[in-house]
Amino acid sequence: MPGHARTRHHPFFAFSQLNYTGRPIIILIVHQSLFHRVLAAVLFLAAALNLSAQGNAISYQGRLNVSGTPANTNYDFRFAVFDAPTNGNLISLWVTNSAVPVSNGLFSVTLNFGPGVFNGTDNGSNDWMDIAVRAVGAGSFTPLVPRQPILPVPYALYATTAGNLAGGLQATQIVGNLSSGQLSGTYTNTVNFSNATNTFSGTFSGDGNGLNSLNASQLTTGTVSDSRLQADVALLDQNQTFSAQPTFNNAVTFNGADSFTGHNTFSGPGTFSGVNTFSNNGNYFQGSFFGNGLVGWIAITGTSTTAMRDAGYLMLNASLSTLTLPATASLTTGDIVRVSGGGGGGWLVKENSGQSILGNFAAYRNSFLVILPAPLSSDDCGVAASADGVHMYIADSDNSHGFQISSDSGETWAQVNTLNGSWTSVACSADGRTIYAQPSSGFIQKSTDGGNTWAATSTSATSGFISCTSDGSTLITGNVACSGNGTYRARLSGGAIQVSSNSGGTWTGVATAPAANVFCLAASSDCTRLVAGVSNGLLYASSNMGATWTTLTTANELWVGAWMSPDGSKCAASGRAIGVFTGGVGYCNVIPQPNTATTAAGTICGSQGSAVELQYIGSSQFMPVGSTGLLWSN
Repeated sequence: MPGHARTRHHPFFAFSQLNYTGRPIIILIVHQSLFHRVLAAVLFLAAALNLSAQGNAISYQGRLNVSGTPANTNYDFRFAVFDAPTNGNLISLWVTNSAVPVSNGLFSVTLNFGPGVFNGTDNGSNDWMDIAVRAVGAGSFTPLVPRQPILPVPYALYATTAGNLAGGLQATQIVGNLSSGQLSGTYTNTVNFSNATNTFSGTFSGDGNGLNSLNASQLTTGTVSDSRLQADVALLDQNQTFSAQPTFNNAVTFNGADSFTGHNTFSGPGTFSGVNTFSNNGNYFQGSFFGNGLVGWIAITGTSTTAMRDAGYLMLNASLSTLTLPATASLTTGDIVRVSGGGGGGWLVKENSGQSILGNFAAYRNSFLVILPAPLSSDDCGVAASADGVHMYIADSDNSHGFQISSDSGETWAQVNTLNGSWTSVACSADGRTIYAQPSSGFIQKSTDGGNTWAATSTSATSGFISCTSDGSTLITGNVACSGNGTYRARLSGGAIQVSSNSGGTWTGVATAPAANVFCLAASSDCTRLVAGVSNGLLYASSNMGATWTTLTTANELWVGAWMSPDGSKCAASGRAIGVFTGGVGYCNVIPQPNTATTAAGTICGSQGSAVELQYIGSSQFMPVGSTGLLWSN
């Protein structure tokens, strides 16, 4: 082996320097305890560290023993360079190599402390390597002491300049770019450019006859003749035949009569204004198609929208949502408009001026109020009933009559002897089993067996009417009406009617009040249907959340209590004696009426879960050709 070696010993490390021809190598072996482990590392500096052509990275190799046995797992190593063996200044970045594999004790890492770190002179180095190690993912590193000196390589220091280059320089040793001034002349031999990143920004002369593998996507100017195109390339000035399956991803327009006999894909918004024929039984249409007989669905999250012909609308808002029909001028006989209620607030169809809808609808204007038979008091204050209207209850402020119960829709009544005294309001569940009775003072009473037994609640009587959820589990006070699960509520506030779709979190006033001095109020489970009584006035009902109102009575009366079934098809009201009215309870049962026609001032509406398909039959008139759920017309 050429060269020679010198060795000097140290209590913590041994240093050996081997001189090879043209490439000096420094070998550094370090011994240090780490969690009862021994680390031995060998540092190879393959060339001068400040030689720019070689970069700044160095290779560091070593051996790691655990309790005298070569390690076979991963460790985290941390390195840095200081200008003194202890303390001193940090002159490099900390370099951490995580999860370094150690196999049979051997490991290898690459260290890059950045430029200008190893600047020792040929008189000796001022740099010291700081090394630390830890188990993978452990909290802190354990330093290895003392720091190891980084010794210079004289030959490499001399190689920092090429001023004393002797002999010829081989082309394989050239690194970097040559200026264009160094390249000139005529190249008659074959030249191969195999690097894909080659860039030619100059001008090349010639007819291109010898060019192979020319990418057509690189053609930026000129015209390619039709004869150079494939036979199935579409031409603008000729009739087209597509023998393969075409796909149209963008908007396309077909103005002529087109025939589609194969499988075609139109993913963009296409316009077919000509007569088109789809003759293949395998044609498949994915998505929504709009037109006579083809009705796609559009989800509406807001509370209002205007319909277009041959379209369906899924109303998703928690509040009552309005759909305005298309203008008559845009319609063709047979056009379809669909609407369905996906949101809790239901839907409402509004006609334009002059339009009407002919069908079988439930309407308060086609119903009438029946005064239930005696014995009743002239001081009835509140009324409630089961959802079917069979079980009815009256709260009477007259001590002699007290609390009354009927099990036959108000045909006969019986007084509850255990509830003597004066009562102001009553509420009950949809099945009529859970009943709340509010006295003039004291605590509200509750029965869970249809009025057979009673017990006082912890809720004190209030000055307003009471209500409860349809299952009877929740009592609601403060002039609030509820017949559903409590999500939708209606209330009287300062004589105005308000509704809530979030259990009373926020309130919104109805479109219009039926009259001043509204004294009692009841609502359907979604609050789309309302009944309101006016003190010394009329009784009103609305099927569209107060957008329009219908009078149920013709003479002024003192209405003090109201009730409505969850679906709004049944309602009742209690009143005190005034004029010729001797007091009592009026009952209204609404059923769909045939050939009910709406007008420009009317609307049809439905609750969540109901839907209707309206077909235009000409003369500004629509009719339902399919529906589900109860349809209302106000």
